[in-house]
Amino acid sequence: MIALVPVAAAAQQFLLGPPGHSPDPNARFEVASVKAWDDAAGRMMLRMTPGRFESMGVPVGVLLRQALQKPDYELAGVPGWTATARFAIQGTMPDGAPLSAMTMMLVNLLKDRFQLATHLETREQPIFHLVMARADGRLGPDLKATAAECQATIKERMAVTQSAAGTTGRGGAPPPLPPFDPNGPLPCGSTRINPGRIRGSGRTITQILPMLSDLMGRPVIDKTGLAGLYDVTLTFNPEGRSVASPFGPAPGAPAPVVDPDAPSLSTALQEQLGLKLEGARGPVEITVIDKFEKPALD
Repeated sequence: MIALVPVAAAAQQFLLGPPGHSPDPNARFEVASVKAWDDAAGRMMLRMTPGRFESMGVPVGVLLRQALQKPDYELAGVPGWTATARFAIQGTMPDGAPLSAMTMMLVNLLKDRFQLATHLETREQPIFHLVMARADGRLGPDLKATAAECQATIKERMAVTQSAAGTTGRGGAPPPLPPFDPNGPLPCGSTRINPGRIRGSGRTITQILPMLSDLMGRPVIDKTGLAGLYDVTLTFNPEGRSVASPFGPAPGAPAPVVDPDAPSLSTALQEQLGLKLEGARGPVEITVIDKFEKPALD
């Protein structure tokens, strides 16, 4: 299995290893290096493959969010330099270490080399509830139940991925996703994000929430009661909001075109999906950065 962000996916969408047992909190890369990044070295890349982690020129703030599995609105005390500081970071996992341990190894690399120290706080903060917009519970025209064939494909991928993680005792490789084509149809089980447009195939409501949270800048909690998989298309005027990648556009992707006549996000949610956001307050777990320093380079 390969989890890869070239210059592509959404800033607040995290790369996760396959499901499995909780990793050892002391898990570390067998070999790790942190070097200066040369802008002439090539395009930025963040890649996790079995046995290896690579981050080339990615802002260290992105790595911090990836390691902690937290978006900006659930972090406090992040130093300003993390938005621009870039390094060439590589880590080699011990033989036999599961890919699911990669995130913990990244956390410990930041602790060892960047002196990362954190603590958790629960704070009462503004949030949004995602609810049905219509009293009869009818969905909008652009939120549709995923076709049975795609649902079966996703189920197969999940089963084989769990197998490979050792949860069923059987190995195997999941059916591959089609090659990325920014102009082609949306592959089953994927999401495509452009300024003012979100498209998803075979997505749960839970998988849509992080994108809405990014756009709104605060947590969005599902109160719709909707279960199952859906195909979604949401077109709106971003009005300065974005879940676009910090890496820039994907190679070959057309320049984004924002329709100034598109509806606001609030209107689009109601008219296109049959959903709406209601303001509320609730407890939010915040990760507070107590210490994070520039590293000594190899």
